[in-house]
Amino acid sequence: MQTTGLFVIHKITVDVKEINKPIYLIPFGDIHRSSQMCHVEKWKEFLLWAKKKERALFLGMGDYDDLTSASERNILINRGLHDTTTKTINDLYRTHTEKLAKELIFMHGKLIGLMEGNHYGEFSNGTTTTQALADKLETKYLGCSAFIRLAFRYGKKRASVDVWAHHGKGAARLMGGSINRVQQMGESAEADIFLMGHDHKKAVGMMDKLHLSEGNSGLKLRHRKQLYIRTGSFLKGYENNTVSYVADMALNPTNLGVVKIEITPRRVENKNGDSYYLDLHASI
Repeated sequence: MQTTGLFVIHKITVDVKEINKPIYLIPFGDIHRSSQMCHVEKWKEFLLWAKKKERALFLGMGDYDDLTSASERNILINRGLHDTTTKTINDLYRTHTEKLAKELIFMHGKLIGLMEGNHYGEFSNGTTTTQALADKLETKYLGCSAFIRLAFRYGKKRASVDVWAHHGKGAARLMGGSINRVQQMGESAEADIFLMGHDHKKAVGMMDKLHLSEGNSGLKLRHRKQLYIRTGSFLKGYENNTVSYVADMALNPTNLGVVKIEITPRRVENKNGDSYYLDLHASI
């Protein structure tokens, strides 16, 4: 399957057991797990926290391992390589993927899917290490860009949250430029949550938009909250006596970790009966 530029739509249904208790959406990515600059302690701290988190859903945002960049993949995908060399590369990719799958296995059944990033390995059969990781965790492979509907079901009541996620393109030195790139996604699609990784920043922006709805009681003015989020990283920028592109370009260090999104089912009683909606919040 062609993975570069792959766009995927996906839907999952979430059964709500209790009103007013948040369900957590935790996007994670840009781990660069095998890199010397991966903050292994922070990563393991996140895993311990995530294992204990109740009512949590997870979404992979790409760059789970360091492995190869696009230019490096072009070099390694070479028919001139000996079969034994190709096998060695494939075995290395499998070893890294199996190690990461063991760390993430607790997410089984709670993992919405895995986005593709720009750092991954490509096997000789054309599949990627991200696809292999998704297979091992029995979750959806989401390509580089995905439109996801989270459908929440509480008895006969229904409500949904739409998420548009992209691993990310480009980078900005200042925080405003970083979140502006996410907000631009809102020019192309209507969603409740817009997610990007890639530039290793953690940032949250929010905007309300007006819309009209019409029912038995007539026309009503409604607000739609939209969240714009850069999803963070586990890659350090500075380490004593260690080379990094962050140090080379005099960039700011980033606050490592993830952004936590709360989706809280609410019920409001009115003269026309119960109204059921989903309240959105995000924290760094």
